[in-house]
Amino acid sequence: MGKTTIHLSSLRFQYPQATLPLFEYIDLTFAVGWTAILGANGAGKSTLLQLASGILKPEKGTVIRPDHTTYVAQRTDDPPSNFETFTGAYDREACRLHGLLQIDRDWFYRWETLSHGERKRAQIGCALYEEPEAITIDEPTNHLDEEAIRMVGDALESFKGIGILVSHDRALSDRLCTNTVIVHAPYVRVLHCRPSVALQESSRISESSQQTLQNARKQVSRITTELKRRSQIASVQDSRKSKRNIDAKDHDAKAKIDGARLSGADGKAGRLKAQMETRAVHLHSSLQEIQGGLVEANKLDLQGPVSGITIGSNPLKRDLIVRIPTGSLPLGPERKLFFDLLEIGPLDRVAITGKNGSGKSTFMQYLRSLISAQGIQVAYVPQEQELSACEQALQDLHVMDPTTKGRVLSSLTRLGSDPALIRSSVLASPGEAKKLLLSLLFEEPISVLLLDEPTNHLDLPSRLALQKALCDWEGSLVCISHDAAFLHAVCSERWHIEAESEDIFRLQSVSFEDVKDEGLMEKY
Repeated sequence: MGKTTIHLSSLRFQYPQATLPLFEYIDLTFAVGWTAILGANGAGKSTLLQLASGILKPEKGTVIRPDHTTYVAQRTDDPPSNFETFTGAYDREACRLHGLLQIDRDWFYRWETLSHGERKRAQIGCALYEEPEAITIDEPTNHLDEEAIRMVGDALESFKGIGILVSHDRALSDRLCTNTVIVHAPYVRVLHCRPSVALQESSRISESSQQTLQNARKQVSRITTELKRRSQIASVQDSRKSKRNIDAKDHDAKAKIDGARLSGADGKAGRLKAQMETRAVHLHSSLQEIQGGLVEANKLDLQGPVSGITIGSNPLKRDLIVRIPTGSLPLGPERKLFFDLLEIGPLDRVAITGKNGSGKSTFMQYLRSLISAQGIQVAYVPQEQELSACEQALQDLHVMDPTTKGRVLSSLTRLGSDPALIRSSVLASPGEAKKLLLSLLFEEPISVLLLDEPTNHLDLPSRLALQKALCDWEGSLVCISHDAAFLHAVCSERWHIEAESEDIFRLQSVSFEDVKDEGLMEKY
């Protein structure tokens, strides 16, 4: 009989070249059913998931898991190892997953032309096809439109083993998960409830810890005042019990002092002072513990406020940024995207929408080449950073001059990253890499900004900070996103791609209000 839990015992983990351990003495148990791991970007979610999966090995402690545990990474660079077998299979389970996730059998032959959303569905289908005892999934809804998120939810809901899910999509997490682990390394909190309830509970704990600290500080202040008063009384009493300044022949005064010494009255103030000093020491020690608890509570409160960031504006003094002539782009051997004449001005804010695989990113790249060909500098953020680029970004951060590094770290902090965790890692997570790329881009004023799925991998606080910065920024913006709330906030015009047939797609300018009719996912 297979194991029915994944158990992490006294676990300690530190990346080989990191300056600090990420986790120390962690004890966790994942039972049958789905458990959500929540946390900010770079907080250690993916590391914890990989430790539970066996992808990473702990420095100390043990991890006991079922023999057949499958891990689904958040990156979609390479096809799964069983991709050919899965796409070519005709057994009942393969056909069920092909239909559930709308996976075509020819996907095996055109992995390079699949959108990241299609690749993600293929990853999940391949993982479920193995029928593992445990499955661990990192950010399954990145790149997915609403219909694809529903498909993935249906597929994952049918899994009956041990499931661990890392996701910023609270709707999916709430649908699947009945237990929640909130992470901000080295802190871990386990809550036996759905993620939405867990988030509220963590906020309540943070607020309660803040109130406890305020009460403790008031008590310390009262004790400090009382100790000062008793110290003054004790000092006066000490001076009164001394015979040093009494005339040698003043026998009555000496007798009173002797009487007080004999009765013990002369030491009462001193004893009260000593008692108060002991109490003050205990209170200060307790205050330090409460402060430490508040630090942990605040780190694990994912709904706490995050300061905003600023993007320098530099709108171009020209009537037109680019004119896109009527034409078409290939989306593969037979598929094509057609478009009519379109224009972008220096202050236009365009949203590009459409289902996964409809050619949004392909058109963005074409648009980028047209603008760059005119000698206009374009700030571009792709939806996925290459793994080597993530590693290089972190290395560049470590060797920056102190002034530049300070500004970049300040932006990263305002986007919700923890500099201490960044310094303890040797590999930027996709979310951290995206934040770092944004922070570096925002070092200089921007005229034209192209964003391809900018909220992918970003946690909620950083999404809101980026949204606020874009709303305040002046320039030419083109943005691809499935997050309707984000698009409504930052864009004023919409270009939408519709499928006219299986192989023909058309992009055209439409009313932005139609976004709601398309049912785009308002994830938060």
